[in-house]
Amino acid sequence: MTTSGLIRKRFITPDASDVLFDQRGFAVDTPARAQLELSALQLVFGFEFGIEHKDHDSIIVRLDALSREYRGFAYEGATMALAIRDALTPLPGRSNVEQFLAGPDFTSAPASKHIFMAYIGVGFALARLPRMLWSRALPDARKLADHPSLSWLIMDGYGFHLAYFDHVSWVENHRVPGRLPWPGPAAYTNRVIDHGIGRAMWFVHGGDVDRLLHSIRRFPPDRHADLLSGAGLAASYAGGVTEQELGKLVEGAGAFLPEVAQGAIFAMRARVVADLVTPHSEMAAQVFCGRSAEDCSEIAAKEIENLPEDGAVPAYEVFRQRVQNYFR
Repeated sequence: MTTSGLIRKRFITPDASDVLFDQRGFAVDTPARAQLELSALQLVFGFEFGIEHKDHDSIIVRLDALSREYRGFAYEGATMALAIRDALTPLPGRSNVEQFLAGPDFTSAPASKHIFMAYIGVGFALARLPRMLWSRALPDARKLADHPSLSWLIMDGYGFHLAYFDHVSWVENHRVPGRLPWPGPAAYTNRVIDHGIGRAMWFVHGGDVDRLLHSIRRFPPDRHADLLSGAGLAASYAGGVTEQELGKLVEGAGAFLPEVAQGAIFAMRARVVADLVTPHSEMAAQVFCGRSAEDCSEIAAKEIENLPEDGAVPAYEVFRQRVQNYFR
C-alpha cells in the first residue's frame, strides 16, 4: 500500500456501518436481511482494496479471496474506487478503470469477466462525485469486454446508489432526476435509473416481496415495468429468499413478468460470465425463466448480437426488448 493509498482510504472510504440497514433506516427484519447486508458490506471491502492499492493485480488477488457468492459486489466496489481515483487524480492517457477491465473479451484480463458489476460500480462513483468530474470517471466502453451498450449499466448503478442511500426521496417520495451530464436521451436515462432504483428496493424492503410489490405499485404506473425489471435482477443476483418468495414475485408481476425475467437474465449473465453461479442463481433462473442459469446466460449472449447503432431507441433498450420479447 502506498502513502497516497493510505490517505485515500482515510478520507474517501465509506464507513462499513454506513451500508447497514439500521443506519440507512430500512425498517425491515426479514430472513433475507443478513445476506443482503453482507452483500452490501462486500462493496465496502472491495472499495477499500481499490482505493488503497496501486497495483491492479494486488487488488484482484484480494477480491478473488472473498466468498464466491458475494465476490461480484466486491468487484463493484473496487471499480467504484478506481473510477473515483480517475476523477480526482487523472493521468493523461491512463484510466485505472480501463486498465483494470481491459477488453475486448472476457479472457483479456481477470477483472474483465466482472464487467457487468464493474459498470454498476462506476455508477456508484458518479453518485459521489461532482458532476463536473463525471467525464474523468467514465471509461471508454469500446475498450472493454462485451457490447458498448452495456455501459448504460452505469446509470443503473447511479440509480441504485440514489435509492439505497436516500430511500425517503427516491423510494417513498418517488423523486425523478433532473438533467444529467450523461450522453443519452434524458427520458431514457431516467428509465435506466429506475432499473437501479428497483434493484435497490429489493434491499430497502429486505427481500420482502409483499412490501416490495406494494411499494412499486405506489409509483406512477409508467414506472412499474422498469422498477420490476430492476427488482427481478436483484432478486436473482443477491437473493436471500426461498423459492416460494420468488414465486410470489412472479405472481405479483402480472403483465410485467417479461421485465422480471429480463432482469433475471441479466443477473444470470453476470454470474455465469464471472463463474459465480450459486444454488440461489439456479433456483431464480428456473423460477423466473424456466431454464438453467447457463441457458439464461446464452439467451443474453444471443440477443446482444448485431445490435443496431444508437438511434431514437438506444441499443441497450433494443437488447432489453429482445430479451423481454423472448418471454412474452
